[in-house]
Amino acid sequence: MPAPTTIEQLLPPSAKEALRHLELHARRSVDGLRHGVHRSRRSGVSTDFDHHKNYVAGDPLKHIDWKASARHDRFYVKRYVEETALAVRLVVDRSGSMLQATDGVSKYEQACRLAASLAYLVIKERDAAGLALAAAREIIWLPAGASDTHLVRILDALVANGAGTPDNLSACLRAIRERAERRGLVVVITDLLFDPLPVQRELGRLQAQGHEVLLFQVRDATEEEFPFNRWAQFHCLENPAVKHRLDTVPLKRIYREEYQALLADWRAWTKQHGMDFVSFRTTDRVERVLADYLADRVRVAR
Repeated sequence: MPAPTTIEQLLPPSAKEALRHLELHARRSVDGLRHGVHRSRRSGVSTDFDHHKNYVAGDPLKHIDWKASARHDRFYVKRYVEETALAVRLVVDRSGSMLQATDGVSKYEQACRLAASLAYLVIKERDAAGLALAAAREIIWLPAGASDTHLVRILDALVANGAGTPDNLSACLRAIRERAERRGLVVVITDLLFDPLPVQRELGRLQAQGHEVLLFQVRDATEEEFPFNRWAQFHCLENPAVKHRLDTVPLKRIYREEYQALLADWRAWTKQHGMDFVSFRTTDRVERVLADYLADRVRVAR
C-alpha cells in the first residue's frame, strides 16, 4: 500500500462511507460551551432545539423524538444548544520505529489513517478534534476545532509530516497536561516500543486531570513474530548509526515471549486504570478496527 501522500489517500470516500454511521461518545463529563452530544459539567439545559442524533445507551429517554424515530425506524434524540461538545486530542507517535513496514504499509501510515478517521468521526458529530504529532525534536500541534476547514488542516498535517525521530511520547503527553486544556478524550496512537514507565506516568496524570484516555497500539508482523532463522544485521530506525549483527535462532523464543509480555503488561495496566486499549496490525482495515471498538464501547456502556 503506497504512503498517503494526499488527503484523498489518507481518508478516501470509501472510508468516509464506512464511518458514516459510527459515533464516538465520552464516558466522563466534559467541559465547554459549544453544541454537542455529551454530558455537560454545567447545570441546566437550554430548551432551544439544535439537532437530532442517534440514540445510544445512557441517553435520557425523555429526550427521544418519537415522531422522528417512527419516520426513520430508529431512535433519535433531541439535542439542545447548551449541551457541550467533546474535545478529542489525537496524539500520533512519530518516532522512527513507526516506519517499520513488513506488509507494504508502515505503522506510521496506519496510525495516520486511524487519526484521520477519528478526526472525521469526531468533527462530523460537531465535536472538536485537535492533533499532536509526537517527536523528539518538535511537536506538531493543532488546537481543537470542529469545522470542516479544521478537518482539512488536520489531514494536511498528517500528510505533510513523516516519522523518523527518536521517541519522545512522554514529553508530548506532558505538554498536553501542562497546557491544562479542558477535559475531554486523549487518544494516543503508537507502537508501544519504548520505556513504558514515563508514558504510563503521564497517561495517569492526564486521567487524574479529568481526561478520558484511549490507547491504540499498531503492530507490525515482523516485530511481533520475529521470523528469523539465521544471522541477521539489525538497523535502529530511530538512530541509523546503531547496528547489531545477531544470531536470531537462540533469540526467537525469548523475543516472542518478551513481546507478548509487553502487550500483556499494557493490557493489565490500562484495565487497572480504567483506560481503553486497542491493539491492531498494519494489515487490518482501520474502519473495521474502529467499528469493532465502538461497538464494544457501546456494549460495555450498556
